Amino acid sequence: MDAGLPSEPPLGPLFENTRCLGFASILILARMLALGDVFRRIVLVRSSKEEAGYGANGVVVGQLLDRAKCSGWTRAATVFEEGEISDAVGEYGADLVHIPNQYDAHMVPAKGASAKYVVSLHDLYDHRPRAIDAGDVPVPLGDRFPSSAKARLLASCREGLARADLLLCSSERTMEEARAMFPETRCVLVRDSIDDEFWDPNRNPRPRSMLGEYADEEKCLLVTVGERDPRWRAQFVSEVIALVPEEVRDDLLLFRIGSGRIDWEQVAAAFQHAESCLYPGVSLGFHSPAQEAMAAGCPVLASDLPMHDEVLPPRCLLPATDHDYWVSAILEIHRRWESSGGVPRHIDEDLLSMAKSSFGRSAHGEALSRAYDIAMERVEG
Repeated sequence: MDAGLPSEPPLGPLFENTRCLGFASILILARMLALGDVFRRIVLVRSSKEEAGYGANGVVVGQLLDRAKCSGWTRAATVFEEGEISDAVGEYGADLVHIPNQYDAHMVPAKGASAKYVVSLHDLYDHRPRAIDAGDVPVPLGDRFPSSAKARLLASCREGLARADLLLCSSERTMEEARAMFPETRCVLVRDSIDDEFWDPNRNPRPRSMLGEYADEEKCLLVTVGERDPRWRAQFVSEVIALVPEEVRDDLLLFRIGSGRIDWEQVAAAFQHAESCLYPGVSLGFHSPAQEAMAAGCPVLASDLPMHDEVLPPRCLLPATDHDYWVSAILEIHRRWESSGGVPRHIDEDLLSMAKSSFGRSAHGEALSRAYDIAMERVEG
């Protein structure tokens, strides 16, 4: 039985109000004022309240600002109309305007802005369509034949990205491309984050019984991601499992996370109890199975494809198309499981720690704070 996989993990409660702060934010600001903390104000700009896809970043950034995760910075307001931006900046005395969705970059003004503008840039695939060669399957990226309306939007967004004071790039690859495409615009690295508290096996453990028919403790549980989408490379996993010797394969229980809706609590349980996460696919969106598995303390075997080669430790990476490497790794997982008498593995504390420190929410907030400071240095320095 395959579980479904929506595009993004849960994002938690929101404090979204047009042109106003949530009650929790007000309490944080009051505390900061009482303690004499100095902070600067940001106006977030979103053209939509959509929380999926590229819209997810705006929700996360808003939460980080509201929860005082971005040292020295707070959200003054969120506006959803381009005509309200300058009014909000003046009303709240904002220092920066942050556009967290790259498809809203057209709202960067041509001139006369009273605050600096920063734009989050996840990728440039629609601007430069291409395909990644995953060895056994090409993974298409970007819209090669956009509609006339989308083509106009992309052109307008490119102009806005070029006008921005700072681009917050989600990967080193994106930053390299952005510097070539927008040579006059400063770029910094601000990686996307995952909800590390949600996945944490110590603070938020889930029972194996949540896995239903996959809860059999007499089996060596493995978890993988994907069905038909070529970026998941589910067929490669099937080929590898078929090459595992039968006497070992009989001990394996493969939990596949598919491409529909899912019980995210069940996914967390799978990551927390699996002997390993197998992910030969490509991580390109805001959702990274390999990073989420790490945050659940689960050992990971992932392809050396983007963006794994930027964020995962070498011990987690395998050649993308070499079946023998993957079979050998699975045999080693089974050997350790069998040697332990089938006792569930310990939490991989090294991977858990790396997940928190490198791409947890606090790490994201710290990176944003540094980026905002850099944007202001350009003004004041």
